[in-house]
Amino acid sequence: MKAATGPMTTMTVRMPESMRDQFDALAKATDRNRQYHALEAMRRYIEAEAWQVELIAERLRQLDAGDIAYASPERVAAVRAKRYGAESAG
Repeated sequence: MKAATGPMTTMTVRMPESMRDQFDALAKATDRNRQYHALEAMRRYIEAEAWQVELIAERLRQLDAGDIAYASPERVAAVRAKRYGAESAG
């Protein structure tokens, strides 16, 4: 994990006790504290979500610019039929 830089703040998160217990066990087993694991988990989550959100925003920009086109209903039905079988095409 990259070291946190810049000003820090506090955030409180409510979680099921069973999850907290698993969290504590992980911290103990890895000789790391809760903060390390919480920051790492949030960093990974934010990274994954931001990637998807940026990809969606880029595709919308491409649609607006006319660089790509929406799939026609026929194309969507063909892909669905191929993926899920002919019964879901209609």
